[in-house]
Amino acid sequence: MEFEFLVDGAMRPIGLEDRGGTFVFRDGKTILEAEIRKVSANELLFYFGGRTARIFLTRDDGRTLVSVAGSEFIVVEALPGRMEAPEGYEKTPEGRLSITAPMPGKVIELSVREGDEVRRNQTLLIVEAMKMENEIPSPVDGLIVKVHAAVGDLVDAEEPLIEIESKR
Repeated sequence: MEFEFLVDGAMRPIGLEDRGGTFVFRDGKTILEAEIRKVSANELLFYFGGRTARIFLTRDDGRTLVSVAGSEFIVVEALPGRMEAPEGYEKTPEGRLSITAPMPGKVIELSVREGDEVRRNQTLLIVEAMKMENEIPSPVDGLIVKVHAAVGDLVDAEEPLIEIESKR
């Protein structure tokens, strides 16, 4: 099976094949064959090439933080461009998509301004929370209509940050 994910701001096709308990992962030219054991809902053990890796997963609002060997990655499943609000996003009374903070944190980077055109999965801003940088991607191709946040702002979970008008 082929999947497409936004990993730390870049689209990456990832292949996954189950070979009877052993899984084959393809990420570009990299191929990894591993046995996976579930330790808990948020912890996996990967056995590959005589080595073991412990992987921790934290899921929040369609995003997954993956921690492995001291490195952290934010993974978002690619959303198809569509007219209705994608799951995890709400529409404003004007019919725009409201992009909200996934958790309380501080805005450390703002990549767009009002009037900018954006494409689906483009990074809009980065919110730092618990020493982790959370990239907030655009769920659709569209136009930035309103920016509610500025660099340095402290934001609460589900606080509106940006409004996007979908191109569709």
